[in-house]
Amino acid sequence: MAGEFQPGQPMRLEELATAFGTSHMPIREALNRLVVAGALEQAPRRSVRIPKLTEKQIRDLLAVRLVNEGQAVEWAAKSCTSADIAKLATLNSKLDDLENAEEFDVRQYLKFNQSFHFTLYALSQNEILLKTIEILWLQSGPLLHLLAAGMALQHGHKRHSEVVACLAAGDGVGASEALKNDIREAYATMFATIKKGWPDRT
Repeated sequence: MAGEFQPGQPMRLEELATAFGTSHMPIREALNRLVVAGALEQAPRRSVRIPKLTEKQIRDLLAVRLVNEGQAVEWAAKSCTSADIAKLATLNSKLDDLENAEEFDVRQYLKFNQSFHFTLYALSQNEILLKTIEILWLQSGPLLHLLAAGMALQHGHKRHSEVVACLAAGDGVGASEALKNDIREAYATMFATIKKGWPDRT
């Protein structure tokens, strides 16, 4: 979800087991579950890798994200409290701090961006919708690697303050539209990056 892996990258069992300090069995089970979720795909010689999505697949993923995440925000607006809005504002301020830091910490930025989104979506109080969004993020997360590699993530959260302001005003439709614009702008940058060519990873 956080863009640690890039499209086309192979998932090597030995490397993952070492990185997570565990045996092959739980890693293999996790990889199989991610294949079922569409976050990974089978590759030759019984290996798995991050899918390298086609432009149509990415556009389809974008369309489904807009529907589901936009709906989550509309429902969130009906139940969020002033404390919830304050929490979102705090998470967004952390993104501001990272953006203005002397050295841009990509990993921390992605971490707080994900926290902002899922804190927001959880306010919809719909577990089925939240699980659906998690799967969509699993599928689209590696595309963030392209933005991170090109340092195109900075200024990527500028719509968050609009989301928070609309929630504070009780404007669920406005909050939803601001969130969808946030997603659209990220994907526009992704498409521009992809047109320059996929990065190689063997």
